[in-house]
Amino acid sequence: MRKPVALVSLAGLVLAGCATVEPEMVVEEEQPAAVIEEPTPTPESEPEPRAPDWTQPPSVSEVDLCKVLDGQSPAAREAFEGYSINGKRSRGNIGFPLSPHSLPVTGESNMIAVMVAFDDAPPSDQTPQGYLRPQLDLMEEWADYWSQGKLDLNFQLVDEWMTLPVNHRDYPVNRDLSFEERQGNSNEIIQMIAENLPDDLNYDELDGVMAYWSPEVDYFEGDLGLQGIEGVPLPFPGGAKEVFFWSGNEWWYRDVGELTAEVKAQHTWSFWLYLMLDSMGLHNHGPGNGWPLAVQTSQVPARGEFSGSLNGWDEFKLGWTDDNQVHCMAPDDLTEPSQFILGAREVFGGDKRLAIVPFENEGALVIESRRPIGWSETWAPGRSGLLVYFVDTQLDVERIDSFTQGGCGTSDEQQKWAYFLYKDGFTGDCRNWFEAFIRPGDTVTFNGVEIALVHSADTADYVQVTREG
Repeated sequence: MRKPVALVSLAGLVLAGCATVEPEMVVEEEQPAAVIEEPTPTPESEPEPRAPDWTQPPSVSEVDLCKVLDGQSPAAREAFEGYSINGKRSRGNIGFPLSPHSLPVTGESNMIAVMVAFDDAPPSDQTPQGYLRPQLDLMEEWADYWSQGKLDLNFQLVDEWMTLPVNHRDYPVNRDLSFEERQGNSNEIIQMIAENLPDDLNYDELDGVMAYWSPEVDYFEGDLGLQGIEGVPLPFPGGAKEVFFWSGNEWWYRDVGELTAEVKAQHTWSFWLYLMLDSMGLHNHGPGNGWPLAVQTSQVPARGEFSGSLNGWDEFKLGWTDDNQVHCMAPDDLTEPSQFILGAREVFGGDKRLAIVPFENEGALVIESRRPIGWSETWAPGRSGLLVYFVDTQLDVERIDSFTQGGCGTSDEQQKWAYFLYKDGFTGDCRNWFEAFIRPGDTVTFNGVEIALVHSADTADYVQVTREG
């Protein structure tokens, strides 16, 4: 198992306070000599259940059946999200193939990181090397882990703060402005940053720039960003070119309840990864938006719990999961129960990283094994078992509502591109993210398929999938 060492210091934040209760003082009266009795035998604890004597089987179906085709038109599947195709907005692909993207998902990726201040928002005491470099190292490690070495993410860090000789309040990116004015101001700031970057950086094959603002910014209510496909060339010292650029907004520098500015600052790395994944062709915000399950659903801790994971369906779409690591089970091929061993996603590599039941022209049932270790080490000890969710590849919308929250399934009011399924007979509160875990002895039944968690080992789950009828 490979465990990200830096995650302990960056993500190991316990936010929920614990009340201290003084023990009650009990004063006993003097007693006569006790009568010695034979001790009552202490019942032996139940032995740990033994793992089934299973061997890892081959995939039930060809893995290509699990690469469920997206329900958009062929032209829309090949278009960037937001482009108009035959009068209809392309929503980006939920199913396969991966949507067109402006950041690489394999090979080498060359990024620049810079801390930016203004005349009216001066630099803080944080230094690029002391504050940002450890987070960039963690991002590079994250990419190596979740891509299984397929993406080599590299950051060049500008060694000093860049102070632009303007007042940022003269270039507001606020919600009460029109889109044209907001984006125009954003583009001007982005172009100033590109123009003032050092000459000695490597601009060959540059893919993108990430900026961290002075905490004094007050007039950037929205993110300043470009996907790199908008036709806005940036005047870099090495020559103008169009690339990805993104930065957060002022929310990241303010205390909001338990989410202090310090906590948010320590999770710049996960927020930046979330922004980059959007330009790698993913949707983010699901399944379980707002829950501490992956960087796509929460970039900061929720009451001290956090996961730097990547959800399995997206890892598969990115091509980061090898085909032979997917246990594919088309319902028509499930003529008998399929029994297999699913490795926890918090453990590097493994025989089987993901299990999928595809439903042609409907979507995919996805099964993951999760553990409170590694990238999820701040989870409470009981956060363990299977997570099962349905991916709706046919969602008929022009724009996926990125602010739908977690909870019980989808609805007309909150259409979700992916949503969690709960154990059969579930009566708990599905607003609690940890209720989504499937534990030993539980079953989940969906669309004529039953998933049973037979046994949980330290880093793997023994799963049986059966077609009903």
